[in-house]
Amino acid sequence: MAAHDPLDRKRRPGGGRTAARRCAAVAFALAVSAALPPVPGVAAPAEPKDSKAELAKLRKRADKLAKEYRGELITLEEAKKAAQKAAQDAERLSKEFETRRGDVSRLAATSYMTGRMDTMSMVTAEDPGAAIRDATVVEHLARSNDMRIKNLETLAAKAQQSRKNADAKVAQVRKEVEDLESQRERVKKLLAKYKPERPSGSSGGGATAGRPDGASGTKSPIVGNTMTARMRTLMQAIDGRFGAFPTIGCYRAGDPQDHGSGRACDFMESTAGRMPSASAQAHGDQVAQFVIDNASRYGVKYVIWKQRIWDTRGSGGWRQMEDRGSITQNHYDHVHVSVL
Repeated sequence: MAAHDPLDRKRRPGGGRTAARRCAAVAFALAVSAALPPVPGVAAPAEPKDSKAELAKLRKRADKLAKEYRGELITLEEAKKAAQKAAQDAERLSKEFETRRGDVSRLAATSYMTGRMDTMSMVTAEDPGAAIRDATVVEHLARSNDMRIKNLETLAAKAQQSRKNADAKVAQVRKEVEDLESQRERVKKLLAKYKPERPSGSSGGGATAGRPDGASGTKSPIVGNTMTARMRTLMQAIDGRFGAFPTIGCYRAGDPQDHGSGRACDFMESTAGRMPSASAQAHGDQVAQFVIDNASRYGVKYVIWKQRIWDTRGSGGWRQMEDRGSITQNHYDHVHVSVL
């Protein structure tokens, strides 16, 4: 055993220095990590409900209703689009959160090596403890890590709110579908009373301006003077009672909804996309109420005014619509009327 002592003594110095460096590195990492905020325990957004699956089921029910109810269930279509967009936003933010959280975890674990300092020189210094106590270095790392954590917390909050919005939008679609389904028997009778009609008019393709047939005493210019007999009867009643309007816009070639089939007209309350005056808005209120009060008489399908819709196929009352981005698109400058 004594013969081996000299060899053991020769190996110890080098091995001891290596072990000391390793111990110092470990001590340094632990000390800096202790000084920094901990690896973030930021709560991940709640696990998403299976919104896509539920939305797909609701979409099938909605498509069936659209066929039964002669299409263009606007509040339902808008709710579906909003729910789909909200679900996509929530999924995108959740994925971004997971990516960012992984980045922060990795950065926190290696921050002591990336803090604008010479790690090896500090670890191998005669007094590593002095370097570890360098307040400037620790403060720099703490601030950097703290900023990353705050950003992650903000993203988590956004993802969580987006998920709540998505769930709320899906719930809105469900409510719209259930409401329309509950009216099925009444709507069947309504549709049986008002058979589908084909548009007709004296202006051929309906692209020129004119005057409504038989509506004497008014001066409202009609753009797209091609429409169904039902729409023309209602248009004349509105124009005769509330005209003259700056413009009444009806037929629009290529429109996939009621304007393209001659079953809708827009009664303008202002021009050039401007918000109507208080007087004009009151006038629009009267037009919209007249249409609602006489919906059964004229075969009204729905009326839109001031970003709200009243649909005769639903359970009644005004429904708020999604923001489409402008005064005209949100129907603040005109009353839109569609017939069955």
